Amino acid sequence: MASGKTINSLAMLFNLNGKTAIITGASQGLGKQFAIILNKAGARVILASRDIDKLNAFSKELKNSKAIQMDVANSASVKAAFAALEEAGEKIDICINNAATEALTPVFSEDDNGDFERVMQTNVMGVWYVTKAVANHMKSHKINGSIINISSVNGDSFPYKELTAYAASKAAVIHMTKSLVTELSQYKIRINTINPGPVQSDLLGSPNKHDPNFWKDKIPAGFIAEPSYLDGLILYLASNSASKYVTGATFAIDGGISWGGKS
Repeated sequence: MASGKTINSLAMLFNLNGKTAIITGASQGLGKQFAIILNKAGARVILASRDIDKLNAFSKELKNSKAIQMDVANSASVKAAFAALEEAGEKIDICINNAATEALTPVFSEDDNGDFERVMQTNVMGVWYVTKAVANHMKSHKINGSIINISSVNGDSFPYKELTAYAASKAAVIHMTKSLVTELSQYKIRINTINPGPVQSDLLGSPNKHDPNFWKDKIPAGFIAEPSYLDGLILYLASNSASKYVTGATFAIDGGISWGGKS
């Protein structure tokens, strides 16, 4: 039987009291769930998205939160948002780069490459803009921070037909994370990547996202994940107590699809 001391020490592993987290794409889907679980663990959450009305409504449901409008694809918007946070005296310990978009980008099409460029701008440059801003913030305030980048199984080992831009953008996030480890580690800032498989959300990463039977035959686990299935890993990576020695790592939560799925 576990002692009271052991139980207390285990609880402290994931206690985020006194910490502040910023989550991009926080108005829906995974971003919304990340905000909920971090808030439950005691963190103040800063909700970032283009849709300020949704954020304001969501913020009212949380204990200690703040909504800020930010378009991650726009460098000026990101700079302005972080400048406002600095002026307000916010100190950010945790950053989750979650905002993303997708589009079908078939090579045999007459598209002017606009969709491809839009996906890359949001999913790659957006992560870069926010990471650069928050890393400099953490360095300036001597914060031992944690940056969590949300990539996808599509960026690693299970790309889908005609989702080339999305897969390429998510692969870029994985390698951007690894490339930043040495620079960030000297300031005690950790950075890691999560590769979700199919998750029941507004951005599922497949042209067949509304067909449940499509996934039954693709995922070894036999079902699509709920956003809450990522809660444990998010808390683990957010906590310096739990994952102090973890940086540059890539974690798959995908029901086995990256190992046994069929495209």
